[in-house]
Amino acid sequence: MSLVANSVTKHFITNSRWPLKPDYTVAVDSVDCTISPGQTVGVVGESGSGKSTLARLMLGLIEPTSGTVEFDGRPLTKFGPTQWRDFRRAVQPIFQDPRSSLNWRHSIETIITEPLENFGQAAPERKKRALALLEQVRLPANILRRRTFDVSGGQLQRVAIARALALDPKYLVCDEPLSALDVSVQAGVLNLLLDLQAGRKLAMMFISHDLEVVRHVSDRVIVMYRGAVMEDAPAVDLYTRPRHPYTQVLLGRANPLAEDEAAAPAASATATRETSCPFGDRCPMRQDLCFRERPALREVAPGHRTACHFV
Repeated sequence: MSLVANSVTKHFITNSRWPLKPDYTVAVDSVDCTISPGQTVGVVGESGSGKSTLARLMLGLIEPTSGTVEFDGRPLTKFGPTQWRDFRRAVQPIFQDPRSSLNWRHSIETIITEPLENFGQAAPERKKRALALLEQVRLPANILRRRTFDVSGGQLQRVAIARALALDPKYLVCDEPLSALDVSVQAGVLNLLLDLQAGRKLAMMFISHDLEVVRHVSDRVIVMYRGAVMEDAPAVDLYTRPRHPYTQVLLGRANPLAEDEAAAPAASATATRETSCPFGDRCPMRQDLCFRERPALREVAPGHRTACHFV
């Protein structure tokens, strides 16, 4: 049972002339991603690289423009009510800002037990389950009566984790789960996630701007830029020997601009997204070929794929 994206693309319409003459933004561009049981796949990249859109696609919150997201070998677009119910139990999200993703009108108890109620669990069992979850995420039982504005950001993110675990999922999709927290509490929440993953054998997609955190938690890492995958490799291999120029830039091992910009080729007027490298205009290694032919994501070492002509 794996969660798989096959050549997934997502376009967002950006003008009101659709469908006569649409303009659109390509948020995710032909991405392949496989999350196997018990595995953590890290996703990194700058803001606007498509990480959160990929997470929403993997969660089935939006439909791809092309390609498929599959769970247990079946496309999400083919799911009926029973399959969606099983999917929602098995795959749960943890979003970036718990204050916006959790309903402030509800008590912490209602927030944690709502999934259990939706799946038909009786009230006494829900309360017992909520207390057990609070213990797992290291929160006091008396927090159940409070509301979201009565607890700290770190506590609220632990509440979000407890809610995500309520149905005993097999997969967690974590979209920047630490970025809204103070540095002083990030380590505690991260260690909690890792302990829970080890104890429950959870698989995770872990999205973050923090490259060191991703290195610490991930088995594999996907590097995205402008919606496309630049590099996909085992975490140890990617951090010790990054192959793509963009990955090298992210890790501080390359200058993002060519040393002699006047001598470096610039994008031609005929270059398009389909025919040029997404990173070509910033790459220190760029050549004319980068604007004539888009590099394919190819294997350059066992399990290590890179989208660059010159690796």
